[in-house]
Amino acid sequence: MSEIKNKLLKNLKHRRKWAKKNQFEAYRLYDKEIPQYPYLIDIYKDKVIIFDRRIDKIDEAKPELYDEMITAICEIFEMKSDDIIIKKRIIQTKEDKYEKFDSTNNRFEVKEKDAVVLVNLIDYIDTGLFLDHRPMRLKLNATSKDKSLLNLFCYTSVVSVQAALGGAITTNVDMSKTYIQWSQDNFEANDIPLKDHEFINADVFKFMNEYKEKKFDIIFLDPPTFSNSKRMSNTLDILRDHGFLIERCMKLLNEDGILYFSNNKRGFRLDPKVSELFDVKDISFNTIPEDFKDKKIHVCFEIKKK
Repeated sequence: MSEIKNKLLKNLKHRRKWAKKNQFEAYRLYDKEIPQYPYLIDIYKDKVIIFDRRIDKIDEAKPELYDEMITAICEIFEMKSDDIIIKKRIIQTKEDKYEKFDSTNNRFEVKEKDAVVLVNLIDYIDTGLFLDHRPMRLKLNATSKDKSLLNLFCYTSVVSVQAALGGAITTNVDMSKTYIQWSQDNFEANDIPLKDHEFINADVFKFMNEYKEKKFDIIFLDPPTFSNSKRMSNTLDILRDHGFLIERCMKLLNEDGILYFSNNKRGFRLDPKVSELFDVKDISFNTIPEDFKDKKIHVCFEIKKK
């Protein structure tokens, strides 16, 4: 038996049981745990998706290892190689994290505890569900009863779905019409009345500067690392702009409210000024799920007013 097949079988035995116990239909099976197999493998119900993290001219010179992994997956899951979904590395220096491949509709439902999530494994780089934020979503589900939640750069609003199922009233902001519609579809899939929640298609910078209607008990801020979208009034660089974004968020927060600020920038360091102005707690470790071996997949901070 090949090394990669042995590893996948070992992971699957534990992960499948763990996912069933916790009512997760989407989880990470393999997280680049063997250096010569630099892949991420996620399971969505009976679908297998591989994120190819090979480095050109180094790893791609070893096609036999790639073929070995594909063969192992086909044997373990009793599927054809054509049925495996493979996504290549995309260098995102000047793109949103939600970059599209095309526009066909290939959605299906997966469960996360009591929530139904619409995912699409084919048409986008990302699937509609960030698996690494699962602990944060469940935390908000458990702590948001009768609270107001503002979700900025909301993507498909799965965070808000979990919060709403826990009793929160949510406001969701994204500059993409596609993702605002997807957000509403996620709410409807869970029988959550849209009339009780807000879905705002807007540039987040502009929204934060102009919104005066109310303040919030909880704000979830998870921006892309970089964006120069023409739909935004400014470019976004998370290292440069996170201090500004946090200060704007704190103005929209109730006195005893909480801002959860997360991002996926490798080597990210919080601007010291933020800690001078506000009470900051690094909760990154507690927000990384068990199925992720990469404990630096994101950082997350809990920020309160002093």
